[in-house]
Amino acid sequence: MKCPIDKENISLSFLFTLFLKSQNSYYKHYLKNEEINLQQIPILLKLLNHNYIYQKDIAIDLKIDNGLLTRNIRKLEDLGYVNREEDNENRRQNKISLTDKGRDFTIKLRKVGIKREEEIMKNVSITREELIDLFLEILNNSKEYNEEVMGD
Repeated sequence: MKCPIDKENISLSFLFTLFLKSQNSYYKHYLKNEEINLQQIPILLKLLNHNYIYQKDIAIDLKIDNGLLTRNIRKLEDLGYVNREEDNENRRQNKISLTDKGRDFTIKLRKVGIKREEEIMKNVSITREELIDLFLEILNNSKEYNEEVMGD
């Protein structure tokens, strides 16, 4: 028997978690014959519309521990999806960029993700773009709230 979600006692955080688990389940299925894993998807997507991004900025923007990020970038580099290049002006910084293979794969991955999102949003009262705008607004408000309360 299916247990309905109790709308009165649920938090947005829990709903976001449930959605993310559903999304991750789909991507795991999609990636079952690929060499990359779920942790590497946000890195590839972050790089998609940039010539390069500094590794430290990827860590900050995606809120990924630098050690974990380094391991994932190294794996993506070994697989031929990304290039890592030392910055000439600051040798402690690495510039990360997609290879042609990485760009082709990430574009395909993004199209598959958008198709899934559009399909699950078919009979919903708002569009995918409106939901993205709403999520971005919620994330920004959450960040501002945390900064105010926690002093971050």
